[in-house]
Amino acid sequence: MRSRGRTVDEISRALTAVVVGALVTVAALHLFFRTGQNQSPAAVEAIVAGVDSSPDITYSETAHPAATAITISMTLDRSASVVRYLEDAGLERDEARRWAQIFGQAAGTAYFYRDHQLILYKDPETGDLRGFKYDINLKTSVTVASLGNMVLKAHAAPIEYYLKPIKLAFAVKDNFKRAAAKHGVPSPIVETLENAFADRHALDRLRPGSAVKLIYQEKISRDGTYHLIDGVEAAQISFGDRTMRAYAFRDEHGQPHLYDEHGHALGPQFLRFPVNFKYISSGFSFHRYHPLLHIYRPHVGVDLAAAYGTPVKAVADGRVEQAGWAGELGNSVRIQHELGMTSIYGHMARISPDVRQGSYVHMGQVIGWVGSTGLSTGPHLHFALEKQGAYVNPLTEKLGVNHQVSPRMIALFDNMKRRYEAALAKLPDLGSHFVTADARKPAISPFGDMYHVTLAHPRGNPLHPRSRHHYWSRASRHGHLLRTISSGDPRNGAM
Repeated sequence: MRSRGRTVDEISRALTAVVVGALVTVAALHLFFRTGQNQSPAAVEAIVAGVDSSPDITYSETAHPAATAITISMTLDRSASVVRYLEDAGLERDEARRWAQIFGQAAGTAYFYRDHQLILYKDPETGDLRGFKYDINLKTSVTVASLGNMVLKAHAAPIEYYLKPIKLAFAVKDNFKRAAAKHGVPSPIVETLENAFADRHALDRLRPGSAVKLIYQEKISRDGTYHLIDGVEAAQISFGDRTMRAYAFRDEHGQPHLYDEHGHALGPQFLRFPVNFKYISSGFSFHRYHPLLHIYRPHVGVDLAAAYGTPVKAVADGRVEQAGWAGELGNSVRIQHELGMTSIYGHMARISPDVRQGSYVHMGQVIGWVGSTGLSTGPHLHFALEKQGAYVNPLTEKLGVNHQVSPRMIALFDNMKRRYEAALAKLPDLGSHFVTADARKPAISPFGDMYHVTLAHPRGNPLHPRSRHHYWSRASRHGHLLRTISSGDPRNGAM
């Protein structure tokens, strides 16, 4: 009996120990997992290691970004070396040379040029140079930035543009050009309209009260630095009982033209001469004494004497039939035009890389440069015309181009025309039938008092002559913007 009672007590104590151990284990596991969720990794490691209490955890303070750089924008007033400009910006000469070397590797030049844009990024506290951005041309900019620890990085990037349509209507009070200038129409747009309607009605003879509706496009750089004129999109000019219209459309070769409502091209469709020449050194003749061969033979073209390197332009749209060496003509180009006409350009120093056999060129496109290659006595351009395979005199013959929208493109043209017509219809109808509240005041379009004006640089702008425009509020029309200060950090992508 004692033995049996002792055995029962032992079993009871063992079971109690097992239950207590299980409860302790569950509590420990619960504490472990809850701690792993709520404590920092360092605290968990302390518990696992058997330490009674977690040590104090010290957290580092949050790092603050570098102060925003001061941005100084300027249009350069002189051409000088990059080193010189960077010294003026506060760099020591050796440091300026190092920056200039990095810039030169990306830009391919060691100079900054007048009228180009330069942006400096400076530390607001120390005034140290953090970086700069320079526009090489209207397409590409180069940025140099300091990454710290004497590390510089340079990269070239395209300048991004977006298109902005400009829509306006105005009445002609006395003169078309003055009315257009008053309403902020850029000179290239005015010239385009004058050329487009020259054969129909000279715009300088528009009567007072004539109404003009116009849509053209600007290309604006993403940072707002450049405003470039992209071209006329649509125009409508009403005078008396007549209305002239123009719509932009690209032909089957991708070349842009202005067409009337019937799909006929507007404006000059060919150039009188392909080069800006000094004089005609030799005319068209079937019996001409050759100065080098000393024999009489036909000269089926005209020689236009011009300075070496003068640009040569295609006299009309066409397809390149031949481009390259052509014996006595040296570097030569032949272009096929409509109505069986072909133009020939010879003795050029070199041919534009864009001009290849089978490629299409447009009127005014530079196809090469004046030289003296082949059988030539000096720099000049040999210019000739063929009509139905026979040479004709370029001084008396016209190309006779009658450019129209091709039949297979007419449906697309009609669709574009309807869209332009709808946009023009939304503009106010101004003109002789328009009566103002005060008859003594001219009719002014609500679009007329627009806030933009065209500012021409007094010395011109080699980046884009006659096509660069800055926009101002009316309150600052007579100001001169030299420098703009804003915020941006080259290291944070603000350059």
